Amino acid sequence: MNPLFLSENDPELSAVLVEILESGGIFIFPSDTVYGIGGNPWDEQALARVCTMKGRRADQPFTLHLPTLASVERFARLDTGVRAILERFLPGPLTFLLAAREGAPRSAIATGKIGVRVPDHSFFGAVMAGIDRPLFGTSVNRSGEPPLTRIEEMIERFNRVDLIVEGSPGSGSPSAIIDLTVSPPRALRGDLPSGLQ
Repeated sequence: MNPLFLSENDPELSAVLVEILESGGIFIFPSDTVYGIGGNPWDEQALARVCTMKGRRADQPFTLHLPTLASVERFARLDTGVRAILERFLPGPLTFLLAAREGAPRSAIATGKIGVRVPDHSFFGAVMAGIDRPLFGTSVNRSGEPPLTRIEEMIERFNRVDLIVEGSPGSGSPSAIIDLTVSPPRALRGDLPSGLQ
């Protein structure tokens, strides 16, 4: 089965995404860093499908991708200092580890922390904000391999997804991961952005 292929500007995209998220589907989407693959963060079927395709451990947490900065507080506990950091750096190419709220999806939580992304990309700022849904997400690759950057390769190697959303390319490098549950903040991948060092 070949996936459906839509541009991020397609007027039918929002309706298609809602159907996929409500039916255990998974899809590939653009961001400000690399293309991601994911779906509904509470759907065990969707989570299992992505783990199988990537060869990824089922207990490894995913990143929660959110459409707006305002939506972060639905899933994470923010104090004044953390909120100021998020307002400064998001949307942007960073994943922040935050204290998880009760009710946040378990698929994005490890040891009480939730990894949150708010990509600076029109797919999230327009399309995902319009349907106001969170996504679990991870890079499009087999675990341990570099992220795929060409749509042709994704179609060939991840053709069991339900949808591929084509959008403007990001930086091509995965996001830095910054733990804000410790003081001072600590970079787990990449470098601390200027202002947090």
